[in-house]
Amino acid sequence: MKPIVLTSAAELDAPPKLVWDVLTNWERQCDWMLEMSDIVVTSETREGVGVRARATIRIGGIRTTDLVRVDVWKPAEQLGMAHEGWVKGRGDMWLSSIGDDRTKLDWREELHPPWGILGAVGLRAFRPLIRRTFLRDIAILQNIVRFEASRRYPGNNDAHS
Repeated sequence: MKPIVLTSAAELDAPPKLVWDVLTNWERQCDWMLEMSDIVVTSETREGVGVRARATIRIGGIRTTDLVRVDVWKPAEQLGMAHEGWVKGRGDMWLSSIGDDRTKLDWREELHPPWGILGAVGLRAFRPLIRRTFLRDIAILQNIVRFEASRRYPGNNDAHS
């Protein structure tokens, strides 16, 4: 069964280090991923390859538990996670600097549906909703990193314009 692949990109008004700090603040991810709740880090480590977490995900009235394992950890450059719950797959986020105070975010999710052909049809039907959800998430992330940049770099108007 072919996976569903979703890609998004955005330019964020904060340096890569700050964006990284927001992305890897596990329990606060639900501040910008509104479809997510009840995030718990289940591994002893909170940084690096091997971090494990679980969260409740709700999209389009369907609720599931997402189990993730970090398998790529390149601070301020790339975060990769294997989805090991009901919906399998992976998510990757790449950060690249745009000047001193901005970051390009590239986000790719590859989702393998459960239940064979029935799950594939269902996930494909939800694809537009999932895409809109991710775009909303990025817009909220932009607001959070912009606010954090204004707090961390109060004299630098470029970091939070």
